[in-house]
Amino acid sequence: MAAFERVKSGIPAMDQVLDNIRLGDNVVWRVSDLKEFHYFLDPYIEQAIEDHRNIIYVRFASHPPLVVGHPEVRTVQIELSHRFENFTVEIHNLIEREGRDAFYVFDCLSELQTAWSTDLMMGNFFRVTCPFLFILDTVAFFPLIRGKHSLQAIGKIRDTTQLFLDVYSYGDAVYVRPDKVWERNSDTMFLPHFYDRANGTVTPLLDGVRASRFYQVMNRHQRPGDEQNTDFWDRFFNLNKQMYEMGVDVTEACARMCRIMMTRDEKMRGMIRENFGPMDYFFVRDRMIGTGMIGGKACGMLLARKNHRE
Repeated sequence: MAAFERVKSGIPAMDQVLDNIRLGDNVVWRVSDLKEFHYFLDPYIEQAIEDHRNIIYVRFASHPPLVVGHPEVRTVQIELSHRFENFTVEIHNLIEREGRDAFYVFDCLSELQTAWSTDLMMGNFFRVTCPFLFILDTVAFFPLIRGKHSLQAIGKIRDTTQLFLDVYSYGDAVYVRPDKVWERNSDTMFLPHFYDRANGTVTPLLDGVRASRFYQVMNRHQRPGDEQNTDFWDRFFNLNKQMYEMGVDVTEACARMCRIMMTRDEKMRGMIRENFGPMDYFFVRDRMIGTGMIGGKACGMLLARKNHRE
């Protein structure tokens, strides 16, 4: 098929608004919960099946499966390991095997934080994966949870993807606001649109009354701005430090800190958990530059230092 060829999304009115999804498009849907993503994913899957596409569901997250009851869709399970390189290479190998014109559904990008605990790595994963999908003329849908990520991480994803669409809903009211639509434009494309699921219409908000209703719904979904100026890594450590200082048991959080920050060696992790308290993890984090593992040698030195002091 020709690059940038128009394809159907399953919602004809949405195709008119966006001047169609094209081969090569990565489509990121920023939602408040995955129910909102299904409003657009389900028609996309049904249309792709009708058009006899090669459809792959990339499954790596702990949330309920996004695609069920469709034997035409092949699910590929990818282990979400703490090794960024292993996970990313496995995804790329899959994309290379499937070749051109494949249609993809990815689990929620926000789930990558469960393994990597940092927005930086999530943004990097998207920046190296999206262009590979693009050059093979694929179409890929990605959900992303609103308010979970720093503005810098969202900026990386928005800069890389071809379509970035915000979805807001309250009750039966569903709104879509295109934030980025690459290489397409119209007089109303970037206005908020009302999606009437009952009759399939998608209409721009051109009058003040309807626009006011949209902003009321949008404001219900907004998170405090200061949270999104901070990487998830820093928010995680800051929150648990505050909880510890208030006397809350953070044992489970400490186990996660050990897993994401100290070492991949299980024996070393066991010794660290036996000897480190919460303040030891906070001490290490406060002296780190960037995020990720400090590694086995550094862990050994820190353990020896602690045992010597005690």
